[in-house]
Amino acid sequence: METCLKMQGNKADMGTLAWGRRQGEFSKGRLTKAEKLKVLSNLGRMGMLEALDVLKGRLGLINAYGTDLEGLQPPETALVRDAIDFADEVQNLDLMRHSWRTYYFGMLLGGFQKLTVDREILFCAAILHDVGLAFGRSSEPRDCCFVVHGAERCQHHLIGKGHDRAKVHRIADAIGLHLNGYVSERTYGAEAHLLSRGAMCDVFGMGRRRVAPEVRKDITTRHPKGNLADALEIWPRHHLPGTRADFLIRFEASRK
Repeated sequence: METCLKMQGNKADMGTLAWGRRQGEFSKGRLTKAEKLKVLSNLGRMGMLEALDVLKGRLGLINAYGTDLEGLQPPETALVRDAIDFADEVQNLDLMRHSWRTYYFGMLLGGFQKLTVDREILFCAAILHDVGLAFGRSSEPRDCCFVVHGAERCQHHLIGKGHDRAKVHRIADAIGLHLNGYVSERTYGAEAHLLSRGAMCDVFGMGRRRVAPEVRKDITTRHPKGNLADALEIWPRHHLPGTRADFLIRFEASRK
């Protein structure tokens, strides 16, 4: 019950399904000024956490977490099977590998933090978190925030397969939230938090020092990075202006 309450948060919180369905000037995932400041604040928080990890690493104070990847496999449930079948059907190889790495990094960072994780929810969210960029999409990134579209696409597909609406809603909300820069475990639950952390770890390397080097190597050996920038369509002026993806790409470009 506690996790379900966490995932509810404010029904219109940035990134949630309800937020993605807003109408008017800030529809389709466009950010308000306050939301842009929130994303900047979240990125600042992630930057401070990373700087602290660097310092701890230099002082030998960080106890990196490692375990056998075989012990991190998702449960064999109908929901997991349908999620991975959908991902296999619509995602290219680089996107699929990124999704697997995101899941493993999320699980490992959860182990580092000693969090209790629902593997079914985290895996389904991770394997489908970029489905808004996959084949067969009905909306292009220049027309709508791809994460908003992906969360809706995921929800529609999994509910269409007859899965529990509450579970699917948690998965879709986690997908919608993951581009916020930082997602609170206390507010939204461990799975949404770790999906965001796992994706940030894979794309930007944030949190990698918390994962044992040999385990990181095992992950990238099983699921090589390939051309991640093209898989995620990280291209200038490709995404709808005012969305989180566009804002983050511009922000990163301004720092170079």
